[in-house]
Amino acid sequence: MKSIATLSLVLALSASGAVFAQAGNMKNMDMKDMPMDSMNSGAMAKTATHKATGVVKAVDATKGTVTLAHGPVKSLNWPAMTMTFVVKDKLFFDRLAADKKVSIDFAKQDAGYVVTAVK
Repeated sequence: MKSIATLSLVLALSASGAVFAQAGNMKNMDMKDMPMDSMNSGAMAKTATHKATGVVKAVDATKGTVTLAHGPVKSLNWPAMTMTFVVKDKLFFDRLAADKKVSIDFAKQDAGYVVTAVK
């Protein structure tokens, strides 16, 4: 019985050594096509910020939204379009008025896109 436990331990240790050796080779792996969306966890999770410039079409402070006719967003491969964003900070509404040209930073949060800065 003792020899079976010893053999199991030796096999487990050698298998874990192979896993660690293979992990050491990750620095040479091409990871450009690896989907990173599923790798967001804990402190390592970072929300990508995107930029858009456009004209404010509507502001709804009650709902906390702004509708913007913006130009292309290269970081998302989006064409120019008109869309509604959630506004993260109520203080941004001071800089958002219909027919005003603005530049915004925004990020995907939950099911939509949220304005994180207004310039």
